[in-house]
Amino acid sequence: MPHSILIVDANPGLATMLQQALSAVGFDCTLALTGREAFQIASAKPVDLAIIDFRLPDGPAEDLVRVFQKIRPEMILLGIPPDNNPDNPIIGALGIQGALAKPFYLPDLVPHIAGLLGVEAPSLADINAQEPEETETDILKPPPPKKSSRSVPWLENPGRASAWLEHLSSENSVMACLITRGSDLHAGAGALSHEKLSLLARRVADIWSVTPGGTVMQYVRIPPDDEEVFLYSVSIAMDFDLTLLFDRKTSVSAARRRAKTFEKALDKPPATGAFHKSTAELAAARRKTGELKAAKPRTADLGGLLRRTGELLGIRPRTGDLAGEKRKTGEISGGKPGTGDTHKPRSITEELRRARQAKPPDDHDA
Repeated sequence: MPHSILIVDANPGLATMLQQALSAVGFDCTLALTGREAFQIASAKPVDLAIIDFRLPDGPAEDLVRVFQKIRPEMILLGIPPDNNPDNPIIGALGIQGALAKPFYLPDLVPHIAGLLGVEAPSLADINAQEPEETETDILKPPPPKKSSRSVPWLENPGRASAWLEHLSSENSVMACLITRGSDLHAGAGALSHEKLSLLARRVADIWSVTPGGTVMQYVRIPPDDEEVFLYSVSIAMDFDLTLLFDRKTSVSAARRRAKTFEKALDKPPATGAFHKSTAELAAARRKTGELKAAKPRTADLGGLLRRTGELLGIRPRTGDLAGEKRKTGEISGGKPGTGDTHKPRSITEELRRARQAKPPDDHDA
């Protein structure tokens, strides 16, 4: 029979994270969000170890500890002090077995709890790497609640989604991030190759298949180097899951804050041209590798522009051919006959002035 653990914490996110981690290595975990709920659970069944956050909403945690010591003297008690200080004198005064400080580093916390219970526990990364086995109990379970039903149409475009991820990952110190659609990699960004992101996409799909909605937090290893990372995944829209990868020592609270930043950014989709600079930099990098040829500079057709401007103003510009013909007939002196007027205007203003001078007189001026 597995050892039973009671987690007493008013923060459902933290309590769920602890339950996921401890259940994954074989412990029977129960959650309580208040002191009253924790007392009812401990009164109804044996509890081998309790983790108690001292900031309870319905009364002093010290009173709950004393009650547990009276009704379950064999219970191992770990406290989370209100000031997050493991050396808080309250811990010593109550005579409990130890204190925990937030943020937790789960790969260290799980072996510590297993040691207090006198058992061995496998590594979280090893547990998470195993494929879940379907049991008869799993088959009889009701279907998990639906994930996010939010509609985010612009996420349908993989290129736009990837640009959005690239922009946010660089601002939020994320090792890598990906958006999955079922078991498929829809978009990705960060330091990992496309091949590794695809492997993670399939792993995330496996995790979600046995997780009843909400949030997934796990430690996983990335082949081929078996690098251990902290994986945080959340359903962000209909059919789309966002997964962020962090250094293994990143706290849960820090990962949650960054995930919230990504979720909030969904309300402000990237405008057209929002990632123009990144696109230009990408194009430059592709040219450098020879994937794209160097862009040819475009020279403005000044002569064509001036002719068009003259036409719009009703002015007949004096062209080189006309000037050359006039020199041949002696109407214009100077210059070599037949060479045409090769003088180029110094500005558009001067060209227009010269064009006006060459304009034939109107009929009423005759």
